[in-house]
Amino acid sequence: ASTAWGGEAIKKKEIRVFIERQVLVALENGEEIYSFDIVTGRDEKETTVGTYKIFRKHEKYTSKTYGSEMPYTMFFTKDGKAIHGTTMATLRSYLHSYLTESVGSQGCVGLTDDNAKALFDWAPVGTPVIVISEEE
Repeated sequence: ASTAWGGEAIKKKEIRVFIERQVLVALENGEEIYSFDIVTGRDEKETTVGTYKIFRKHEKYTSKTYGSEMPYTMFFTKDGKAIHGTTMATLRSYLHSYLTESVGSQGCVGLTDDNAKALFDWAPVGTPVIVISEEE
């Protein structure tokens, strides 16, 4: 559909991160586009609940703090938390939920590399990221 301003109608995109379920859902106009298994932070390095926006993206990135490769990185907090590809998410996805308690990130949201690429290609800078905890 075109608009009075020309071009395509603006589509509202949003990423929701569910900490307890270890799932990331990508929504467009309220419709689920993607649902991915994830690994989030744990213990003192937990992923902080709140509403953020993707403000910087890097197809290839190496953590300055941990020296680890972070493909398809989408930063959403000023203290370095990001959504990115990681082998921990591949492991968790493969084993489903068996290692949920023993696998964790340093506060980032980890996806398999393939899922991170799909999300990276779909979500522009400015996309809202809502981190949700379902615990009371």
